[in-house]
Amino acid sequence: MSQETFPNLVWHALHSTHAHFAVGNGAAVRYPGEVVAYAALADANHGDLSPLRELLVPGERVYLIGSKPAETGLLGVGPPLDCFQMLFPLAGSTENGAAEIGAAEFGPVAVEAGESGADSATILRMSPEDAPEMVALTDVAFPGFFRRRTNEMGEYFGIRVGGQLVAMAGERLAVPGWREISAVCTHPAHTGKGYATVLMNRLLREHAAAGLRSFLHVIEKNARAIALYKRMGFVTANSVPLWPIWLAD
Repeated sequence: MSQETFPNLVWHALHSTHAHFAVGNGAAVRYPGEVVAYAALADANHGDLSPLRELLVPGERVYLIGSKPAETGLLGVGPPLDCFQMLFPLAGSTENGAAEIGAAEFGPVAVEAGESGADSATILRMSPEDAPEMVALTDVAFPGFFRRRTNEMGEYFGIRVGGQLVAMAGERLAVPGWREISAVCTHPAHTGKGYATVLMNRLLREHAAAGLRSFLHVIEKNARAIALYKRMGFVTANSVPLWPIWLAD
């Protein structure tokens, strides 16, 4: 990802790969609320929030990534969620001792009804009909972030046990050449079985085969997830805050 893309990722996504989701007014843009709670300003420094006002409805929150927004009486600004941006290295990279898993190491990428993972679980491609279960599962880990149409942002894969969706992972933000891996979660009753690794490897294989690079965001306090991502080869590229914004009373 270029340095021009990184500081204003959501703006770039909504003016390229995800332009069909864009709701905006020229100076500000956002995803529909039922897709994801992300917005962006043309000014990546967030010096003037006023263009966002007409894009919000009472009672909702959206998130700006990056610079601390300037104070305003029209919009509320909450404390940030501090995240790491982590990247999957280029093929052959040994940065921080990590090497990328190339497409050839996974074999063919086609998926039909299901695919057996390393732990004998079956990886299933999620469909729009699975959306209610996907929302319910992610609400266990990070309530409110995954919406009924978030699945439209990219490909999602899941694992079912006894018919119940117990683990999933998929794609969220997208810009040319890059895809974000997101919604990596496992139901608490099914952790410790390697489901997250199997699902992420599935996405990494898809990305490598398509000539895409992978990245993700993770809360800085989530030590368990960060350790997993580092073991898989992800490296920390940046620390970025997510600022909640809402209409002031």
